[in-house]
Amino acid sequence: MTTTPVPILRSVAAAYAFLISHWQRALIAAAPYTLLYVAQLFLLANLLTAGAPSEITLSFYWMLWLVTPMALLALTGAMLRMAVKGDYSGRFGLKLGHDEWRIFLVAILVGVLMFVSLVLALMFVIAVMLSVAGGALERAGIDPAAADAEMEMAWGYLSTADWAVLAVVGIAALALVLWLSARVSMAMPATIDKGRVLVLSVWPLTNQTAWRVAAAAALTIGPLLLLEVGVYHLLGAALGERPFQQLELIARVEGDAPVMAQVREYLRWFGLMAGINYPLLTGLYAYIYRNRTENQDQKA
Repeated sequence: MTTTPVPILRSVAAAYAFLISHWQRALIAAAPYTLLYVAQLFLLANLLTAGAPSEITLSFYWMLWLVTPMALLALTGAMLRMAVKGDYSGRFGLKLGHDEWRIFLVAILVGVLMFVSLVLALMFVIAVMLSVAGGALERAGIDPAAADAEMEMAWGYLSTADWAVLAVVGIAALALVLWLSARVSMAMPATIDKGRVLVLSVWPLTNQTAWRVAAAAALTIGPLLLLEVGVYHLLGAALGERPFQQLELIARVEGDAPVMAQVREYLRWFGLMAGINYPLLTGLYAYIYRNRTENQDQKA
């Protein structure tokens, strides 16, 4: 395993080179997932607007809800085989074999790990927010318990120092999650390469370089997501309404924050763009994986 740092800009360039070189194969491999995803959104809109949906419609929706992730799994496996091994076997590169089920297990294990870390980080941030807000109210002469104060009331009493503390804590929590994400980012390429499920055993691949992996991932996917948001708004301007805006307004829960509704709207759009986003990240992590293991392979 190489001890040299991960080359950030070279990794970003390699990710886009992979996408540009294989965009046709990527779109073909992503076609089943994309069609299923669009059908699922279409049925969801009908279910939300229909007064009493039929049993057939409900059954078909839940069938799509189960099948769509399998198509995404097949896309992920195809892109990983292509990026790690240069293998484009299978019908249009798609399979549902041992590689895909290993990736499925890795995704579950990594997902559980990231979910637990997110919950712990969020609990820590909320605890600090409540403590800072309570202190701000007490400095203003307000007893939070007696006044039955809520967070909305406390915002107006926060000092510059309070906001600085919350910003530092929020950044620290986000940094921890990004660091953990970088540490397990080699799990899928390693699983495809070695032919067995690998998760925590890939940690040594990012020793002393996890932040560079996280930086490479941010510089790779960040500009593309911003471009996709821009395209989404341009499409909305051309159509007179953003494609998923009405769907999110219908699905919005009473009392839900408007910003969260818009986040979910963007996530629906990013889900539609998975045929571009997944191959790009696959190219990135495959390049970093090869970069971290090349010396080890040469010695073997």
